[in-house]
Amino acid sequence: MSFTMNAKKLPAILLGTGLLLGGCSGNNSDGAPSESAAGTSSANPSASTNSGWQGTITMYAQVYTPNSKNIAGLKNQTKLREVADEYEAAHPGIKIEFVDEEFKDYTQTVRVKAAAGEMFDVFWGQWAELNNTFPKGIAEDLTEYFNKPNPYIPDKATWAEAMNTTVISETRSPDSKSYNINGDYVATAFFYNKDLFEQAGIAQAPTSWSELISATQQLKAAGITAMSQAPDYDWFQRHFLSDFFSKEYESISAFDESPGVSSLDQSIAIVKGMLNTSDERFMGWWPLFKSLTDNWKPDYLSSDPGVVGSNARNDFLAGKTAIFYDGSWLPENAKDAKVTFGLGSFNFPVLTTADTLYTTGEDVSGAVGGPNAAFQFAVSTKEANATMKETGKQAAVIDWLQFLGTPANVEKIVNEHGTFVPTWPDTKPAESMIELANQASNKLKALGVGGSSPNLGKNIQRIFGLYLSGNIDFDKAKADVQKELDTAIKEYQSKNNVDFSQY
Repeated sequence: MSFTMNAKKLPAILLGTGLLLGGCSGNNSDGAPSESAAGTSSANPSASTNSGWQGTITMYAQVYTPNSKNIAGLKNQTKLREVADEYEAAHPGIKIEFVDEEFKDYTQTVRVKAAAGEMFDVFWGQWAELNNTFPKGIAEDLTEYFNKPNPYIPDKATWAEAMNTTVISETRSPDSKSYNINGDYVATAFFYNKDLFEQAGIAQAPTSWSELISATQQLKAAGITAMSQAPDYDWFQRHFLSDFFSKEYESISAFDESPGVSSLDQSIAIVKGMLNTSDERFMGWWPLFKSLTDNWKPDYLSSDPGVVGSNARNDFLAGKTAIFYDGSWLPENAKDAKVTFGLGSFNFPVLTTADTLYTTGEDVSGAVGGPNAAFQFAVSTKEANATMKETGKQAAVIDWLQFLGTPANVEKIVNEHGTFVPTWPDTKPAESMIELANQASNKLKALGVGGSSPNLGKNIQRIFGLYLSGNIDFDKAKADVQKELDTAIKEYQSKNNVDFSQY
């Protein structure tokens, strides 16, 4: 999809910084293992690139870091180390060394290390950060490698054929470059405390918007805090806009003539008035959503989700609140916290015309999340990493990435962690993720704004919180949002030298 789950909004345990979800096509959500995934990852080691280089390849693997001792809360994991050991055995003289360090501000770390020419050889980087936030020129464009055979996937004509092609198209930079391999995604759902539901006399999980509103009212009447968190604008806009503008999806996604909605597509749609406040649907969901948050404890409503997210999550895990909207990592968080209550979940409901006249009745439960988790790995350039100037090293690092980037390896590494879902064809999710993986059973058609400027999502989030908390009215919020859209478009046009009049 064309927007990112901001890294700082994911739990610190998953990021070391302190990920929309839903769905990407191509993975086998029925749980049936494929012949490709069941095979060995090093199908033909002798066919790999032999650059003659020998030495140590450094890699920051984020939450997939194996045998970590320094990343807080990270479980002991072995699969990535096993893959590295397999690679080392087939490539004498090359060692894979994982960076076992927790970064309080990962973006700043990347900036400093890249400026000093000391970036890791392979590093975690989500597509939006690589396309917009990180300094330009620090990551290799992998497009040419995607379009060539991967020696470790002999049954595919190109490496890209083994990947999720929708993810590739939707995560490209404005100038059609791919800076990472992307193998997992985040799903989201409303998680709920079954014990508190029973205490309030609620027999089953809500299946519609009206039932969700009714449940929060019933919990509140029983003296139970229904919900208490900072609602993430970036997440919820995708649910509502993907529904309200579903009939315009094909037009919006076609501006750059490639599948998926890119940051260019978003920007053109904003300029043309398709995704801005001149269309009543664009903010028509805000009052509807406020009807839900009016039943919440207001403490966090106007806060930054990335700042208060952990506190709100801990409140839910401690049994202080009944419902929490979160990602596919929450069940693992609940196990770690040794919660004693029954944990249930339900998807974002399908809206009806009784809820809002803007709905098209689309099931948009899988519109949030996407390829913005942790299996997103980039290769540093010679400018960001002086050691890449060594003869043959870049080829060796790319070869390691190709070895790592096979369906079999993606599947076992992602599933071992247990909080994300592998997205590549010929992979299957862990059993605990099968229900959430169903969100990805169809081709992703999610809409929203945020890709035009690194600050756009953050600024609209602030306005969203002020409106929901009653600090500004709807008209003021609408005017402020349009100002942010106009500013983002000017910034996008300046940075990318785009002539919007040609579209």
